[in-house]
Amino acid sequence: MKISADYKSLISNFFSLSALQVVNMILPLLTLPYLVRILGVETFGLLNFSLAVVMFLNILVSFGFELSATRDISVNRDQKEKVTRIFSAVMLIKLILLIISFVLLCALLFTFEKFGEHYLLYLVTYGVVVGNFLFPAWFFQGMEDMKYITFINVGSKVIFTGFIFLFVQERNDFLLVPLFNSLGAILGGVYAVYLILKKYSISFAMPTRQELSSQFRGSTHFFFSRIANDGSKHYAVSMIGIFFGNTMVGYFSIVAKLFYAFMSLGGTVSQTLYPYMSRTRNLNFYKKIFFGILSVALVLLIPLMVFNELFLDLLFDVQNETLSKIFIIIFSAALFGIASALLGYPLLAAFGFIKEANNSLIVASFVFVGFITLACIFQNIYFVSASLLIFNLTAFLLRTKSIYKQGLWKISSKATKALT
Repeated sequence: MKISADYKSLISNFFSLSALQVVNMILPLLTLPYLVRILGVETFGLLNFSLAVVMFLNILVSFGFELSATRDISVNRDQKEKVTRIFSAVMLIKLILLIISFVLLCALLFTFEKFGEHYLLYLVTYGVVVGNFLFPAWFFQGMEDMKYITFINVGSKVIFTGFIFLFVQERNDFLLVPLFNSLGAILGGVYAVYLILKKYSISFAMPTRQELSSQFRGSTHFFFSRIANDGSKHYAVSMIGIFFGNTMVGYFSIVAKLFYAFMSLGGTVSQTLYPYMSRTRNLNFYKKIFFGILSVALVLLIPLMVFNELFLDLLFDVQNETLSKIFIIIFSAALFGIASALLGYPLLAAFGFIKEANNSLIVASFVFVGFITLACIFQNIYFVSASLLIFNLTAFLLRTKSIYKQGLWKISSKATKALT
């Protein structure tokens, strides 16, 4: 009965997150072509450059709690008092980080003219960070009640995406895009907190210094991992904006958004499996999912690569050789990226090899930063695009090495059960 209940919960969570990721893939396919045509590639690039800068602050506020807090909540979810203490400590730490991040943003705007001339754009975009602070998705993931993540995210994104089509009618309306995104994130976050307080009867309890220290230190390694993984996306856009200008940012961002939407296939499964694998360590089930997802990804990837010019023309009404080449280069990293995501937290971290999972991304990020910096200095946009392939391939190889070094792939069913 226990296994049956586990599978039932796993399937429910998978379809909840899958629905969310489907929406995350469909909405960009609707808004991306519209925004590129209405705003133009250059203004679209400016929006993505500002978002990339602000998302570095978002990583700071998240501080890896989407992984560490998810694990802590999952392990203690039947102990209400313990869950309350974890929730309170994490939210207080994130509030402090939110204040620090805003001070850093203001310092950036007042110090550098390139940012200061569009200060209102950055301040409006920063609302996404506030929404991230308010929305404790890690809590719902840890409780393995992910349908609420889907309901809130899908609802807010659909509504405010509709607003973009209604109100963004010309290039001068570009500020409305980050405004609607920020409002959706903030209102969704407010409702999520209300839901936690009401449904789970969780109330804020002032954490002790020891609890704050424990949560902070416990998430530090995850934070560096998130800088390495998520920071790579934003570093690339930031460097392109500085060295190549907003038009090239626009081209790169078009492909990158499509790429990460495709990569969400692996992210969805990874988020779903992580709390389940942390509890059960069901390696046989994991292997079936791993190879199944890679097979699906391959079937979807081949026609996208072959017919990329037609695909881009239909979506954006853009026939550009540079855009097509960037697409092929970036999407060649997809299988490595999905495989790497599935090898990390559903497998290595679930079996206790958290450092190995995190260090693989940290090392890959150093390789990535060095590669992309040189590519920008030598003004080669194709090498810049190839940096995503280098990053994902490096992370995949390092995680594969750790798995075989620890002998995880060879653990038998009986040994797996003994570990639980």
